Amino acid sequence: MEGNIDVVSNNPRRQILIATDGSETANEAADFAMEMFGCSGAKVYAVYVIDTTPYRSIPLDKIWSKETLDELERAGLEATSYVEKIGKAAGAEVETRVLRGHPAEKIVTFAEDNNVDMIVVGSLGKGGYEKVVLGSVSEKVVRHARVPVLVVRERHKSEKKLIQA
Repeated sequence: MEGNIDVVSNNPRRQILIATDGSETANEAADFAMEMFGCSGAKVYAVYVIDTTPYRSIPLDKIWSKETLDELERAGLEATSYVEKIGKAAGAEVETRVLRGHPAEKIVTFAEDNNVDMIVVGSLGKGGYEKVVLGSVSEKVVRHARVPVLVVRERHKSEKKLIQA
């Protein structure tokens, strides 16, 4: 490989960003992405964002102790390690990142800065009032990203039971 070009076929190697928060829904999105792109030789970025939005104007060390920040970093490493494990099993090159800031903004900016071809995010499928009150990282990413965004919805419990049977 040379740069992002596959020398054998002369095609650009796809770069996929899988955003994760470590939840079951995020893991389902990662699983789906690997089924779709893993064996294609894609480079995958597994990205976890520590949400510091409520504390934008205050230094983090004044809000959270070093232990708390370390715990948040560990959660991010654990979440991205799942994506790394399944990605490597699928034959993809995986790079993990734990970022700090507003999740949607960081995901979109990272995608732009790294010439990502597609962003994959999970969604709990909230709608109406819930979406307005809670906000939605996936919705904001869809709205602001300059590349395609694949939103993988959480399977309902009844679907999971059918699949496991």
